Amino acid sequence: MTGSIGILSLALWVPVCALAQNIAGDWYATVRNPAGGEVAFMLRMSRTGGKWQGSLVNGNDSVPSTSAYFDHGRLLLSFRDWDGVLEARLENGLCKGSFIRRVRKRTLIREFTASRRPPAPLPPPTIQVSGEWILTSQEEGKTVLYRALLRQQGARLEGTLVPVSGDWGTMTGSVSQNRITLSRFDGIRALLLEATLQPNGLLAGNLNTAYPVEGLRHTESTATTPNALSYTRFRTPRQPFRFSFPDLNGNLVSHTDPRFHNKVVLVTITGSWCPNCHEEAPLLRELYDRYKARGLEIVALGFEYTGERDRDLRQLRRFADKYKMSYPVLLAGTTEDAPDILAQLDNFGAYPTTLFIGRDQRVRAIHAGFDGPSTGVLHKRLREEMISLIEKLLAE
Repeated sequence: MTGSIGILSLALWVPVCALAQNIAGDWYATVRNPAGGEVAFMLRMSRTGGKWQGSLVNGNDSVPSTSAYFDHGRLLLSFRDWDGVLEARLENGLCKGSFIRRVRKRTLIREFTASRRPPAPLPPPTIQVSGEWILTSQEEGKTVLYRALLRQQGARLEGTLVPVSGDWGTMTGSVSQNRITLSRFDGIRALLLEATLQPNGLLAGNLNTAYPVEGLRHTESTATTPNALSYTRFRTPRQPFRFSFPDLNGNLVSHTDPRFHNKVVLVTITGSWCPNCHEEAPLLRELYDRYKARGLEIVALGFEYTGERDRDLRQLRRFADKYKMSYPVLLAGTTEDAPDILAQLDNFGAYPTTLFIGRDQRVRAIHAGFDGPSTGVLHKRLREEMISLIEKLLAE
């Protein structure tokens, strides 16, 4: 993997026109999830100024490569934000290969296939599933609740799933007879929902191929999804939230530093590998610019994957640079170490998790996860709630 990504940092060699015509445009692509399910998305190849770019497309959501190489049928796309690379070969009208990225201590390899030819038409739908659903999934001995926000137009289906940890981004798929399929691949997540609407109104099937899932429309369900503001709790309410970690330049930043004295502080527990953290970052930058002069400080505690300091620091620095974070970004450790490092938090597990701390150093609220733009009204509501809470704390 390291060698492949290194190749992409070299100057790109412009391929001949014939090859350019073979690869440019949209490709119907799939990757396999760990349980063997096929996760569908679009691969969009474009060439500007002699340079290639490939994008992972899910509906209106696009994740562009950070560099690209194509020559004599060999395709390499680097996605540096995710510490990943797509390697493939174009042969006989098919593009086949792997998407490779680092996940904690191991290398994850997903089988990749793409074709110009769209999937074969399916029988038309006999159901309408637009609206909000509450789904219950059984995952490794745990019960997980999701809000499913679905939008159906004929046989086309789009939407997202929203666990307490944050939404899954725009997912696309289809409705055929009484069966629905939704999928998303964005370089990090390979997500797949397959289910059948039964005559009694129950939607039943599998999530990510491996986990049984079923649910009802929101208006018919008695299940209650977790409240993001009460999911994670602070164990030591009479004490300040403690942190002391190096920033991106190696300087130690601690909760006792003068810059935080008598300030309202937002602490975001984040990671460069986390799509919801990437969605939260622009809002945090907006809030910091808006309220810094009135006494707001923000600190990002980054928990990365590998435990290799230089590699984790590189990924976290890319994350900070991408969103022009002018507040401290600290390398706090790895995701494996996070529960022990964050021992003051009870039931921590969502990235991001955001702490709202008053001028008196007391933790006033903790929000688990982040509802991104694909959730529509949920995203707007969360933004308004964060602004209201900040203004309330600043006024104290």
